[in-house]
Amino acid sequence: MPVIYIFLSFIVSLVLETTLFNRLSVYGAKPDFVLVLVVLIGVRKGSMSGQLYGFIGGLMQDSLSYGVLGVQAMVKTITGFGSGFLQNKLEENSPFLIMILVFIVTIASGFLGALARAFFTSYTFLSHEAIRIVVSAGYNSLFAPFIALMVKKIYPANT
Repeated sequence: MPVIYIFLSFIVSLVLETTLFNRLSVYGAKPDFVLVLVVLIGVRKGSMSGQLYGFIGGLMQDSLSYGVLGVQAMVKTITGFGSGFLQNKLEENSPFLIMILVFIVTIASGFLGALARAFFTSYTFLSHEAIRIVVSAGYNSLFAPFIALMVKKIYPANT
């Protein structure tokens, strides 16, 4: 049953990203709720679940974008896998630690995505792209504690 809730949370995240928060973007940056979900699921359930949900969430994002198909899926898969290594090593009840983790992971995944786009297209990384990544990391870290509460309620940790 939790799998259905996570899938629905991805859909709700994508709807929020593409409607409400698309209009509230600053420097072209908006929150990436799917990334936050993937990081928190990885930390909660481990690398296998993190990469699985990262791939699914990234593929859902790719299907709604005009970019190269698979870039978001690859970035989210790697992010979920890496976040899973923090399972049982991070105090999930600390909102500050969750905010720091999501901030760092958002910056890393933003640069990984930029690198992948540069590899597959004639994309050129510019300074305004770095600003967009940092602002997006700030957005994500602000929403991370609230999303963490939701993930804790619908997706129990391994016991």
